Amino acid sequence: MLSLSLGLLLGPVAALVNEGMVYATNMWMCGAGSPLSLHAITVICLAIAIGGGLLARADWARVGRGTENEAATIDSRSRFLALAGMAGSALSALFIVMQWLAVFVFNSCVRS
Repeated sequence: MLSLSLGLLLGPVAALVNEGMVYATNMWMCGAGSPLSLHAITVICLAIAIGGGLLARADWARVGRGTENEAATIDSRSRFLALAGMAGSALSALFIVMQWLAVFVFNSCVRS
């Protein structure tokens, strides 16, 4: 039960934490002169999102790697949650990568 919940929630929570932390540390990074903190935050959040997807994949493999949910059993519910966790983690990882591209492209330390 806990692993199903973690597999479902780790990816989206990591994406939200990444967005908040990158915005929060942006001005500090300009004062320090090193964008390493922005990259470190993004790498850690990306690893957490991928870890959530792998945890969901392990849950899916444990209940039988299928997609049918004809019967309303605990296995079919667990299979659905695991598949939703894999999809959510994949989308969250993509979202984190897109946010990381913005760190590379835009210079936030430009003064107007």
